[in-house]
Parts: sequence; structure tokens; C-alpha cells
Amino acid sequence: MLSYDFVTQPNGKSNRDLISYVLQGGDIDRVDIAAAYVTTGGARDLLLTLRESLLDRWPVVQKRWLISFDYCRTEPLAVRMLMEAPRSSVRVHDVVRVLKQQCIPTSPFHPKTFIFGGKTRRAVFAGSGNISRSGLNTGHEVGLLLDSQSPVMKGERAARSKIAAIETWFQKSWEKEPQLNEAIIGKYREIFDSVPNLSHPIPTDDDPPERNAGRDHLAAQDLRKLRACSHFWIEAGNITKNLGRLRPGNQLMMKRLSRVFFGVPAVDVPQNSPLRTLKISYGQWEKSDCSLTFSDNGMDKLTLPVPESDGPPAYDGMTLLFTRIGPGIFKLECGTERQKREWMSRSKDLAANFEMSAGGRKWGVF
Repeated sequence: MLSYDFVTQPNGKSNRDLISYVLQGGDIDRVDIAAAYVTTGGARDLLLTLRESLLDRWPVVQKRWLISFDYCRTEPLAVRMLMEAPRSSVRVHDVVRVLKQQCIPTSPFHPKTFIFGGKTRRAVFAGSGNISRSGLNTGHEVGLLLDSQSPVMKGERAARSKIAAIETWFQKSWEKEPQLNEAIIGKYREIFDSVPNLSHPIPTDDDPPERNAGRDHLAAQDLRKLRACSHFWIEAGNITKNLGRLRPGNQLMMKRLSRVFFGVPAVDVPQNSPLRTLKISYGQWEKSDCSLTFSDNGMDKLTLPVPESDGPPAYDGMTLLFTRIGPGIFKLECGTERQKREWMSRSKDLAANFEMSAGGRKWGVF
């Protein structure tokens, strides 16, 4: 039996909808994915779709990802997320040569193809969307699904053979590349974190468009730096005593759209909107319910580990450093004056050092 389906995103079924539909149809024991690049938001959305659609099959279904490091568009954290999924392995197209050429490909890798297989079922979904938030959910994308299940009728054999040809293409492409290891990831991370890349990150589908940036707004190029950098520092200033008049507070006010560093899209939301819950560790303590909110004062507000409980004695007057450890997971440090000067210097190298118009507190990323 042969069936067809299609995507006309955003005005019809989305890429994410169609992938979920295929997986819920049953008899899938392996998924092969070839994608031009992967963003952290895209990896999060797709892995969630796989987990929710496969249910108890999620840990046992084989997942193979053939991606690229072309132009440093794939985010290192996204690669880690794919690798850490159960029964998941990752390889990178032409990885030796691409890394040698500082991630400038000789021939760009550009497919967006999902191949599903089981004992009686073969399906291929090919389209235009990358593994990004936009590519999976909201961008203008088109894709076509061929889904073949046994028994195969005489008039359906041609379609089944085309599916088999794409499976063969993936297998040959897969076999040409080495298994991803720490040495390969380390080399890519070195290039991704270099001053040339972080000072001018290549845009991805998930980055906001260029717009007129006034004095109180972050330009699109600055938001790309927040997305790409793994360290965010900020002068805490005087923290509001939200925990009581005699106790130090734990609500950090930040520049609007600082949320991008913490994995939240740069989209307009009403004031007092919750944005995300983060896990933040300080020393031996870890707090898993730190809220990030767009406050009624027009700033992004982050609730920190409670002083004297899971945090330092107080945050007032400190310079704080957040290091991205995983999706929604951050390490918090309070810097010395020497460390602060080092962080500021690293941000200046990227032209990623900023100052708030109200109060003059300094902050930046690197």
C-alpha cells in the first residue's frame, strides 16, 4: 500500500506535524536523517517530537544523523543533544576536509531528508526545512512524503524502488564519514568559538531579521552573538529586596532580549510573560526552577539561586558569569575584579560588550 502526504508550512501541515504523523503510524524501528545544519532550538523540538510520537519505542528506535559543519551554522550544543539521545549516532559530511578548511565546504551539504524504516514499512520525507525552530514549525517550507507499507501492489513497485534508492544514497554517504568523536567535536568547537566566527556569526533560520536598532535595542547582529556565545556576564547592580526588607534579593534585571542567550527566541511578548524555566548551578548547589520572565518594566528578569541558601551571600554589586552547559542548563559564578576585566576584554574582542541605558550597568557575551 502506497500513500502520499505533503507539507505547505506555515499555512498547512508543518514539518513537525508530518514527522509525528509518520512515527505514530507504527512499524518504525529506525530513522535516518540528513540535514544541512542543526540549531539548538531545532534539535530540542525534533527530539521532543520523536520522544512524544514514539512513546515506549523512543529508547529502542535507531537514530542516525548525517549533518554538516558548513559555515559553522550547526551549533555545537545541538550536536551534543543529538548524540545524547538513546540509540543515536552522528556523522558529519566531508568532516575532515571541512574542518581543515575552517568550515568552508568545497561542495556544500544541503539535504533535508528523513528516512523511516521497519519490517513492513519504508517511508521518505524530503523537503526544504532545516532542523531549526523555523524549519520545523513556522518558516515557509514545502515537503513531500512517500510512505510504502507491505503488501506492495504491482503499480507501487516503482515508488518502493525510489525509496530504496534514497536509502542506498544515505547508507553510502554515512559509510564515507568517520564516527563523531571528542577530537572532531573539539576541533569544531575551537573554530566555532574563535573570534572571527563569534564576532560575525553566520545567520541561521532561527535568527531574527535585520531591523532598525535604536539606542535601546539590540541589533540583529548582536542577537546572533548572544545565540552563538556560551558565556554571558553582567554587573548585577543593586538587586531589589524581593525576598524581604532584611534579606538580599535574587531577581536579576537584564536588557530586553537577553533571553536569546538563555535559549528563548527574540520575539515580542506582552509584559509579565513567563519565558522559560532554567536550571542554574552555583558551586555545589543546583536550582532547577529559576524563572525567566519579560517583566512589566520592559526588562528580562531572571530569578537566581536564593542567596545564603543555594547561592552566594548576596548578588548586590557583583559581576555574574553564566556559562551554558546544556539546553536550559547554566553554571553561575561571581567574578573577581581580575576575572571581570578578563570577561570584558573577551567581549570587546567580539564587539559584544554593552551598557544599559538606565543605570549604565555593563554586560556582554563571549
